[in-house]
Amino acid sequence: MQTNASPSQKPGILFVDDEVNILKALARLFRIEPVCVYTASSGGEALETLESEPIQLVVSDQNMPGIHGVQLLEEIRQRWPDVIRMMLTGYTDMHIAVQAINKGEIYRLITKPWNDEELRTIVRQALDTYFLRQEIRRLDDLTKEQNCALQDMNHTLELKVQERTGEVKQKHAELRIAYVSTVRALVAAVDAKDTYTRGHSERVGVYSSRIARELGCKNEFIERIYLAGLLHDIGKIGIPDAIIIKPSSLEPEEYEVMKRHPEIGAGILESVSFLADIVPCVRHHHEWYDGSDRGYPDRLRGDKIPFPSRIILVADTVEAMSSDRPYRRSLALERVIEEIQTYSGTQFDPVCADAFLAIIEREGEDFIERASKFNIESFLLETSEVA
Repeated sequence: MQTNASPSQKPGILFVDDEVNILKALARLFRIEPVCVYTASSGGEALETLESEPIQLVVSDQNMPGIHGVQLLEEIRQRWPDVIRMMLTGYTDMHIAVQAINKGEIYRLITKPWNDEELRTIVRQALDTYFLRQEIRRLDDLTKEQNCALQDMNHTLELKVQERTGEVKQKHAELRIAYVSTVRALVAAVDAKDTYTRGHSERVGVYSSRIARELGCKNEFIERIYLAGLLHDIGKIGIPDAIIIKPSSLEPEEYEVMKRHPEIGAGILESVSFLADIVPCVRHHHEWYDGSDRGYPDRLRGDKIPFPSRIILVADTVEAMSSDRPYRRSLALERVIEEIQTYSGTQFDPVCADAFLAIIEREGEDFIERASKFNIESFLLETSEVA
């Protein structure tokens, strides 16, 4: 029963007691408070009220016919857990208090007769607790909602970043393929001066990249050494054709002219900014590992020789021995292997020589054949995706 009319926004208090006089007294007490007071004379009536009215606080007596106060408050806790629950009773039995706390999870236990001002204060505090909990829940829900929205925004942003990153990688890969293709075209023009060495530079690039991969080098290094292998003989563009295409062995003075091609090649490449790191690889690809005077142009030794140059020297020698020349036929693979083993530690870096020998042991003649099938475009796209 509602005992005083109140605007719907006022909080609802339900007093439950089987004594009508007590309910009237409580209604009078809270008439001046900004609340909407409801009363019920039994537990059953209280539950009906809760089902139909907006109640924030229930204050119940204990000793009532039918449903006792503890039972009522326990059921309210289960069905309307947000409602604040209090007990107002004339019985101060400790057992009842414990039950009210444990089963009904009551906010306060007040004994009769009550102090009017104290009861109003406790009710205000209980209602403040109710609305504070509601506000905390609202803020929590709002936070969750905002977090979900933020997560959606972040996900959308991540997708956009991934999309743009993919586009940038694709463009980068296309540029890499474009400039490698340009280099290959230039090298092919140089190789075309001699029909016997046509394709030599491409094969040296492939062999070098395979050896580098066998050594566990990173993709960036493998791509770099492929380019260095392609360009290792670019300096031959400055060597007279008569020497390049001579059908017999070179005379000593002709050989001295030929030995200038690494320096010429380095000089050509120095003016190309994106090939700057290739220059030392090209300049020193004929140095001997032991530093002997058979190496040129600077007679560097051991680790002083750029690592790519040491790999290229093995690849260059293997390709030269396994290809036909005007003055001799290609050597059998067994002879190539023997030469690499013999000069490991003198002409060749043993690490690079061993890497080549490991590939040959695994692949045999297939290693030589595979150079013509090497797909640099696929390789560049693969290394771009890994990066």
